[in-house]
Amino acid sequence: MTITKTEKNKPLGTREWYDFIGVLSSGLPSLHMGSKKATQELMDSCEIKVTHRVLDLGCGSGYTACLIAEKTAAQVFGIDLSPVMIEKADERIKKHGLTEHVKVRVADAFQLPFEDDFFDIAILESVLIPLAGDKQKALLELKRVLKSGAVIGVNESTIDPEAPPEMFELMAEHPATYGYFTPVSLRAFFTENGFEVKELISHRNIEAPNILEEMGAWGLVKFLIMVYPKILVKLLKDGRFRRASKIDDQLTKQNKQYLGYTIVVCVNALTS
Repeated sequence: MTITKTEKNKPLGTREWYDFIGVLSSGLPSLHMGSKKATQELMDSCEIKVTHRVLDLGCGSGYTACLIAEKTAAQVFGIDLSPVMIEKADERIKKHGLTEHVKVRVADAFQLPFEDDFFDIAILESVLIPLAGDKQKALLELKRVLKSGAVIGVNESTIDPEAPPEMFELMAEHPATYGYFTPVSLRAFFTENGFEVKELISHRNIEAPNILEEMGAWGLVKFLIMVYPKILVKLLKDGRFRRASKIDDQLTKQNKQYLGYTIVVCVNALTS
């Protein structure tokens, strides 16, 4: 599951990249593979109830956190590495009138600002691959804040191990890619760290999200007027973002053939 190139080979750091694409979140709430459909599938599988405390780890712009609160009335706590994403999440929470149900903050997955045995559910959407550092340590930190028997629902990008070498090389340079998973190695990652896998569903041949369907006609117009110029200026001013965007485009072209996403639902094993 490792890629040999180091962080020094990357044009940008993970936080810089997510601060950049955080601007997109105003119009595109679902920035992970599978989009809104995958989020709903994950929520259904986790069976979230009103009495649950839910952690949205890597909450991004707060789309999923708000959806959970609206659908279930559960208490949701979101964290993200990017201050831009958290700013967008706060805006979304206020817009939907969910300030009593959803709390978000900038925080590190390796040092979660919560007490032990606090959460009933944890949701992770496209979090593990962008996570720089020892992923096992981050998972053990997550385990610390979960109750025994708590459920963890994951949507993570997965790759065909037979993909061409140049694809893995591109991934190694991408600012949001630190390692990779196949469906098999993703299952093993959880079982080897004290979780019981209850459900694993892999999706392949994923089409790119339909922008008009995601945003709506008026949302697309607002995006082109208010958001796209900011992105364009950043791309023109900073070659690192141009390079990272080019890598993103190249990987997207190979998405349907070699990439997909995997939904995993686990239970935090009971302690003795």
